[in-house]
Amino acid sequence: MDELALLSLTPRAVLIVENLETGLALPEMPGVVALMKLGNAVGALARLPWVQSGRGVYWDDMDTHGFAILNRARTVLPQLTSLLMDEYTLTAHRAPWVEEPAPCSETALSLLTADERLVFDGLRASRWGPRVRLEQERIPWSLALQQLEKALGLERCARQPA
Repeated sequence: MDELALLSLTPRAVLIVENLETGLALPEMPGVVALMKLGNAVGALARLPWVQSGRGVYWDDMDTHGFAILNRARTVLPQLTSLLMDEYTLTAHRAPWVEEPAPCSETALSLLTADERLVFDGLRASRWGPRVRLEQERIPWSLALQQLEKALGLERCARQPA
């Protein structure tokens, strides 16, 4: 992280994704810096002075831990917006749900939006079933890229051949 802090960057957007494979599959996005697999270490973003220079987007698995990490990330990046971490996305993709091994014990997540809080509370209360988890890599890639482009304010990401 110390080496990253020394870089003289002014990204137009910073994308934080939890899953390494998701991050590695991202197409080239000029002006966007993608940070992967920070997990509970998202507080280390405070050591990167350039991270505040652009729009911030956070995309994690939709489970209780993903929302807790989003809440922690907002202590550093208050304007951070979440991507594909909403009730519609969760309920529209039931088939690939897996079970969250152990729900997060944190409940005082004051930096979540009302919509995010609704999903977090619903997951904790088993509203959609016990220990529901939608991993980000299980969302169809074409939908994810479309929503990612929109969230990052990109007209069109450069596509790499499959």
